[in-house]
Amino acid sequence: MNRIDRITRRMIFIFGVTVVSLLISAGLTAAYTKADLEKLKTSKTCEGCNLRGANLSKADLANANLSKADLTGANLAGANLSKADLSGAKLVDTVLSKSDLSGAKLINANLSGAYLTDVNLSGADLTGATWTDGIACKAGSLGKCAK
Repeated sequence: MNRIDRITRRMIFIFGVTVVSLLISAGLTAAYTKADLEKLKTSKTCEGCNLRGANLSKADLANANLSKADLTGANLAGANLSKADLSGAKLVDTVLSKSDLSGAKLINANLSGAYLTDVNLSGADLTGATWTDGIACKAGSLGKCAK
């Protein structure tokens, strides 16, 4: 193999790696869609919606349907999610509490099958919430689900 062929192959490889990296990072950082956010605000129903990174702090989302929604990186500090359906929702790096805001209210919320990773629950009220494993949290569950 001559030198030009090696250089060409190396450039193709680098180009391919760059394209794949860009596609992966675009998929991981895709922000919420304005249509989904508006749908949630007007109807409190947004099943399977993309709400990645949305600022929903202090929002009144009681009885909202957010099942299978992607809430990765969303800010829900101080939000009222009482009786909300979050079953199967993706809550990765989601903020449910901040030092300057009260924790989210998840009283009687449905979190069954939800994907929770790196979620800040400190101060969040989980009383009566159905936890990811389908078991209800006991009364007074603050910051974690007492079973």
